[in-house]
Amino acid sequence: VFKSGNSRRVCRQLFRIVQRRSMAPLLDFADIEDEYVRMVICAVPLLAAGVLSLLFVVYLRRKLLSKNVGKDIDVPKLDYLAAKVKSGSIAFLKEEYKYLAVYVGVWFVLLLVMFSVSPMKEGASTDGVRCAFCLLAGALLSGLAGFIGMTVATD
Repeated sequence: VFKSGNSRRVCRQLFRIVQRRSMAPLLDFADIEDEYVRMVICAVPLLAAGVLSLLFVVYLRRKLLSKNVGKDIDVPKLDYLAAKVKSGSIAFLKEEYKYLAVYVGVWFVLLLVMFSVSPMKEGASTDGVRCAFCLLAGALLSGLAGFIGMTVATD
């Protein structure tokens, strides 16, 4: 651990080194004129990270489910308790998703109306639909992630 005086000095030295190494960017977006190509260049790394994350989750889930539990380790009461916890968690999610559906529905309608009446760009008549459906897609994917997470946690 750095002492307070040393840490300031180290930070100043690192800052000077970074300033001296004015590196050119690997890719200059100003050189790319096609907006679609710029969008793809920005989106591909994010999509790749998402796919890798999902593959990692599948790996972890398989590893977790391969472990022995309950009657396999001579504790049959553990299976009974796990079933109770699982049924309780599913009941909780059903109740939570009822309220979440109303909340998302209200915001869906608000976004649809607000951005249809007053679009972000002049002449963009689909802003309201796009914003509302992006909210809906995000809410559905978030709910799915919560359901999968709860299922994995209680299996």
